[in-house]
Amino acid sequence: MNASCCRASALCEEFSDYVIYDDSCDSVLVNVHEDYFSIVYRELQKMSYILVFKTYLKATNSLTCTFIKE
Repeated sequence: MNASCCRASALCEEFSDYVIYDDSCDSVLVNVHEDYFSIVYRELQKMSYILVFKTYLKATNSLTCTFIKE
């Protein structure tokens, strides 16, 4: 795993038990509670990741998001 994807994955793992990373595309898929979304989003932006997909799960009050490296 490259350093960029490792840092992004480690950040997401602090806020979620469900993180999938793809080293070849520098992408991260994460399921995070809505209370922590803004923190994760802001910190990933600092690492040059952009949000490309987001969906809200009402049953768990969480968001499933995909971020890719610019």
